[in-house]
Amino acid sequence: MDGSSSTIGGGGGDRPLPVKRSRSECSSRGSDRGEGGPTNSKAAESTLLLLAPTAAESADAQPQPKNDAAEQQEVGDEDEMVRESLSLDVVWRGSERYPLRIPKYATILSVKALLEELTGVDAESQKLLGLVRGQLPRDSDTLVGLGVSSGTKVRLVGTPLRDRLQPRDASELWEAEPPPGPSDDGGLGRAGRLMCSQVLSTDWQAQLQRIVAEAEVRVLNAPRVGRKLVVLDLDYTLFDCKNVSGNVADMARPGLHEFLAAVYPHYDLIVWSQTRWHIVESKITLLGMLTHPHYKITTALDISSMFTVHALRNGREVDHQVKPLEFIWSRFPEHYGRHNTIHIDDLSRNFALNWQNGLKIRAFKRADTHRRADTELYKLARYLLRISTLPSLEALDHSKWQGHE
Repeated sequence: MDGSSSTIGGGGGDRPLPVKRSRSECSSRGSDRGEGGPTNSKAAESTLLLLAPTAAESADAQPQPKNDAAEQQEVGDEDEMVRESLSLDVVWRGSERYPLRIPKYATILSVKALLEELTGVDAESQKLLGLVRGQLPRDSDTLVGLGVSSGTKVRLVGTPLRDRLQPRDASELWEAEPPPGPSDDGGLGRAGRLMCSQVLSTDWQAQLQRIVAEAEVRVLNAPRVGRKLVVLDLDYTLFDCKNVSGNVADMARPGLHEFLAAVYPHYDLIVWSQTRWHIVESKITLLGMLTHPHYKITTALDISSMFTVHALRNGREVDHQVKPLEFIWSRFPEHYGRHNTIHIDDLSRNFALNWQNGLKIRAFKRADTHRRADTELYKLARYLLRISTLPSLEALDHSKWQGHE
């Protein structure tokens, strides 16, 4: 492989893109992407990481050689920080046990965030006994700073929110969606998906204006000129949030960092998770997504940027939450819009207001047993790289993305 343009086709070069435009528009690839654009060498370097999935997926795969010693050291330091871990034996309600392996640099808040996912006890209500003798640790304390040793037994005290006799929000009834079958949409295509989930709410624009005015956006890295945008769900899209049988870093979907590094020269990256900010921040920190040398996250959004709609779904009227891309477009109007944004999520209802921009990915669960068999991000990277040169993404049908890798 001598460059990214010959690699992207990768056995599927004769298959047309799912777009109603001439193929000549898709095939042109200049030597310069304009002001602030990525260089060919960087694009080729990141592309080659992705488009050799056989090596990446193999248990015997050898690490890629590095030409730059300083860069190799930087990656090594990052890997050491994420991978160096210790085990905690957490006991809740007397008999429920949760064995955790977590980076020793993790904060107490990060531990609580993981336990909130597993038990339903919100982080603010948790008490962790046994980490420090005679006192409760602060959320900002780190495990290594407290001198916690591997194998420490911890008792969790707390009651799940659902057991506090509070009325449940309607959106909680639709927190889970059945995992997709062989075809994400039952072979119905985009028209079929529109029939399966139709927003009936008439006040969604008013709700959108409210969150645009009130929701906080923490810009981690400034948007770049001339880039398209990938909006990424976190739980079950990039991370198996319910599985802690191994190191937290190993719960990441296979190829996570290679995927993000490969698409980063062409796309800005925004993470959007249906949970609270401190949990989002803890997860992307533990996964090493905030300090990786080959890509940067523009911002991370939480549940405060979502709202509930009333919809007709599979023949029934239901209430569920959505991730309105208009929120991002209104906050960054000079950079992102309907023409250059793609939203990747394992729950199709999350992009019910923006079907044209949505791409449903297969849910990643049971990382302890199914990790090596999952190649979704490798396939997705090839698709995103192939469409990255299109002037607009509006004419694409992302429901057929797997047939156009």
